Amino acid sequence: MSRSRSWPALCALALLAVGCGDGTNPPITPEQAVEHNLTQVGELCRNYQFTKKKPPEKLSDLRLLQTMSANGYEALRRGDIVLLYNARLPDLAEEPGQTETPEILAYAKQVPVSGGPVLMLNRKIRTMTPEEFKAAPRPAGAKEETAEPAAKK
Repeated sequence: MSRSRSWPALCALALLAVGCGDGTNPPITPEQAVEHNLTQVGELCRNYQFTKKKPPEKLSDLRLLQTMSANGYEALRRGDIVLLYNARLPDLAEEPGQTETPEILAYAKQVPVSGGPVLMLNRKIRTMTPEEFKAAPRPAGAKEETAEPAAKK
């Protein structure tokens, strides 16, 4: 009986040891976090368009999928990422970049002023200067909306 009681404790210790690692994985940088969030936003759009057969038109359209890409959804909700809604993806393959496209799908909020990572319509990430960003085409019919600030309590 004591053997069965110690089994959960041994499993917990084993999982803890595996989870701790050897410290060779450095913490994620802010730039990597933004790129990760952009990738998740692309995945939200892909899954929405795959399911609904149309692109999302507003943030609430993506609410049902938020658990699939929670960080990306939260970045949109907070306004850290700006998504061009109503932008139809050229392909829905799991692997991004299957088609070449110069249009923008989403970007980090600081990009228009200081440049940075931009999610292209083919779901690949590209770093742009403010000038490149201003000159980059937008998808036909797309609308740029930022999140509304949260109500103060």
